[in-house]
Amino acid sequence: MPDENTRFLIDTNLFVAASKSGWTRSTDLLIALLEGPWDLVADDMLISEYGRYADRFGARDLLALLKIKVVAIEQSGEDVAACKPFFSADGAADTVHAATCLHTGATLISNDAHFNRIRDARIIKVWKISEAIKRIL
Repeated sequence: MPDENTRFLIDTNLFVAASKSGWTRSTDLLIALLEGPWDLVADDMLISEYGRYADRFGARDLLALLKIKVVAIEQSGEDVAACKPFFSADGAADTVHAATCLHTGATLISNDAHFNRIRDARIIKVWKISEAIKRIL
């Protein structure tokens, strides 16, 4: 169990990994995050992405649980501006997700390589799914 991280943002690739192929370690992780003492945050774009994947993979119940626990955060213009240089022009959603983490101090759980630059610059904390599994489960 992590000692310093109490707030997380779950990227869509964890939601997909937890819901598309039956029960996996990613499912264990997502359930632990939903049932555990941690705060979960997201932005409206991310919640919409969860919904699209829930429809695709028949995971509406998992989405309902997620919506109960997740707190939707509105980012400041300053947070978005601070994150924008780390993403390509077509990375608006990733920029907003990173800004949500910056605004709240949340650790992003994602296997998306688009977050490597902002992680390496230490603007936000990013854990790969396998790292989160090791630290939380």
